[in-house]
Amino acid sequence: MTAMLFLIIVNSEQANNFLRVEMGRTYNEDSAHLQQDVNFMKQEISMIRNAVVLLETEKDNLRQAVRKLKLENARLKEKVRRINDKVKAVEGKDGEESNEEEVDYDDIGKDFILVGGAQDPLSIRYEVTIVDDQSIEHKSAERYYWYKMAEYFGDADAMEKIKSAPNTAKAEEAMKDIKGFDEKSWNEVKMKIWEKGQTFKFEQVRWITNLLIETGSCYIAVSHQDKMFGTGWRKNREESNKPIFWDGKNMGGKFLMRYRKKIAADHSWTGPAEKEETHHKYMEMKRFVWRRIDPAVRAGIAGPRGALRGGFRGFRGRGTRMMGGPGIRRGLSSGDNGFSRSK
Repeated sequence: MTAMLFLIIVNSEQANNFLRVEMGRTYNEDSAHLQQDVNFMKQEISMIRNAVVLLETEKDNLRQAVRKLKLENARLKEKVRRINDKVKAVEGKDGEESNEEEVDYDDIGKDFILVGGAQDPLSIRYEVTIVDDQSIEHKSAERYYWYKMAEYFGDADAMEKIKSAPNTAKAEEAMKDIKGFDEKSWNEVKMKIWEKGQTFKFEQVRWITNLLIETGSCYIAVSHQDKMFGTGWRKNREESNKPIFWDGKNMGGKFLMRYRKKIAADHSWTGPAEKEETHHKYMEMKRFVWRRIDPAVRAGIAGPRGALRGGFRGFRGRGTRMMGGPGIRRGLSSGDNGFSRSK
């Protein structure tokens, strides 16, 4: 019995020694694998750093290339300007005649306003009742735009829903459901309808017309990602505030500038009070609405002394909601200026 107990103890010690050896071997193998993984990670981090350095170099090269292109572009524009002045001189026209809407983005500088948003009277989304040429009332130029979209595609049910909707959101839902909508077909007519809705507003709401006049010769940019109506950028994007990045046609803004020029000659103030009130509103718009929106400040995350800066987003294509003018796919949908109606 004693011998058997002795053998068991000996075997137990041998087993323990064996386990210790195996555990040590496993630990060493795991440590080796872990070290190998760490080395791989270091190599990958080093590669990423090298890639970042290369990107920075490429970025600098690109900036230099852009500067050269802009310089060459400036030379060409100056040459074209001199040629145009000579042509106008031959035709007996003033070569210095103002034509704000044709100013190149690179020449705008900081003297411009960003239009768009539910709180912007110049935006198509701004809620104010207008009456069309068929004596039908619409709660905004945007609602008129959507109504005409439904009419264009022969959807009487959508027309009624858009016209009678209790709010913009419900009207937009009806717009998105217009039957037979064809974007290509709509793109051929939507600009005229957009302009018509805006024209009704200016013709019928004097204080908004006064506000447009008060902008003087300042460049007007419709801040919207649709490249036909706007600059190609929403107000919440940093690029919206930098003309060098604009890649849209800004046809909405150009219409506002053309219309401003058209009515300016015959416009007159009813008195000092009207002009003073309009100027006060103009300064308020420049400070809080006609500018880029800082998303962080808007959310209350940052801002000088807690101030809430910026205006309001407009809206973009058919399915995306923003506070702004018309949409763009189906003509106007949510977005900075409501011009699209994309599915």
